[in-house]
Amino acid sequence: MANSFPDIAILIPSFNPDDNLTNLVAALSAYSWSQMVIVDDGSSDDTQLIFGKLRTVDNVHVIRHSNNQGKGASLKTGIKYIDDNSEILKGIITVDADGQHLVEDIKKIAKYAQDRENDVIFGVRSFGKNTPFRSKFGNKLTKYLLYIFNGISVDDTQTGLRYLPVSIFNELLALPGNRYEYELECLFTINHLGYDIKQIQIKTVYLNDNKGSYFRPLIDSAKIYMVFARFSFSSLLSFGLDIVMFAIFLSYLQSIFIATMVARTISGVFNFILNRNLVFQVQSKNNLIKELIGYIILWVILALLSALIVSFAEGNPAGIVILFKVLVDLFLFFLAFYVQKNIIFQY
Repeated sequence: MANSFPDIAILIPSFNPDDNLTNLVAALSAYSWSQMVIVDDGSSDDTQLIFGKLRTVDNVHVIRHSNNQGKGASLKTGIKYIDDNSEILKGIITVDADGQHLVEDIKKIAKYAQDRENDVIFGVRSFGKNTPFRSKFGNKLTKYLLYIFNGISVDDTQTGLRYLPVSIFNELLALPGNRYEYELECLFTINHLGYDIKQIQIKTVYLNDNKGSYFRPLIDSAKIYMVFARFSFSSLLSFGLDIVMFAIFLSYLQSIFIATMVARTISGVFNFILNRNLVFQVQSKNNLIKELIGYIILWVILALLSALIVSFAEGNPAGIVILFKVLVDLFLFFLAFYVQKNIIFQY
């Protein structure tokens, strides 16, 4: 049947909803789903009348958090409930509660999932001139960083309309993060496990300039990019140490190549300790030798690249040489982050 999706569940995390949620659930109830699960993430007493109405809708289950825990926590609560209470299930479709996702687009995702049940499917929006600035800025920034550092190409990184197959549930439930950063962690895991991400264009809907969204650009983006911020801090300290050592040894050795290698040795040891313990927060010691070998190989390659490239400035005044080295090492910085995050420490 065209309106029957008995092996797909709908999951809607919600915090202080309005009538948009009631209207959404009413429209979705016209279709046959495995079940519809709504997670009340510690909403105010004023909104409990809405959840009370939703509980009367057939095949709708409302789960309540006693206090606000965040969208990520709500998604994990809903995934766990659906996984425990479904006999036949291909996957779930997550939907935002603010009315931004149209029923026709949700149905489009569900129909595609019928033939590609083991894929991950994202409903992606286009971002035109009428898109609120905070939505456009957050998506653009995340999109470019994901592609540069992780090789993930997704047009709409913050879309809440996603189909997730049941085969990935255990990995998603084990992920850290309880707020908006959780959805980015999901992206990392989806990519790491080798799942295909199918992107389906959906209509872009912003109600009241997207004021119903609880995504906080500065706070939540800071959480999302905390790993990169820690890496930047670690690299900045190591970079400063490297430049100081380089300048000292250059004045004594009068050789750019040797001065670069000695300085990089000292800063490399310092950087490995910081990155393993502070940046990527590796707890297990089981892979210490493997990580150390990987880091040394990366360090040697980067040191040789730095030394060889900077050597082209041989014969110029020391100030020009140092400035050229700063530019070269800035490029190598981005390369180092990508390799350490995705290969050496596999964060």
